[in-house]
Amino acid sequence: MTLAMEAALDAAMAARNTCPRCRRRYHHVLPLRTLGCCLECYDGTPADPATYLPVPSPPHGLAA
Repeated sequence: MTLAMEAALDAAMAARNTCPRCRRRYHHVLPLRTLGCCLECYDGTPADPATYLPVPSPPHGLAA
C-alpha cells in the first residue's frame, strides 16, 4: 500500500468514525445514515471515554 493510498483510506475511515456534531472520532463505525450522529448527540446516552479520541484543539493562530 502506498502512502497516498493509506492517507485516502484513513480519510475515508475518519468520515465514517467521526460524529458531525461533536467532532469526536470513535473507534467504531457510527450509524450516520440512520441517526446522523453518535448516540450521545442523538439521545444523550453517555459515551465511554475509552471508545473515542478527544476532540483536537484548533490552532491558536498567534504570531508569536
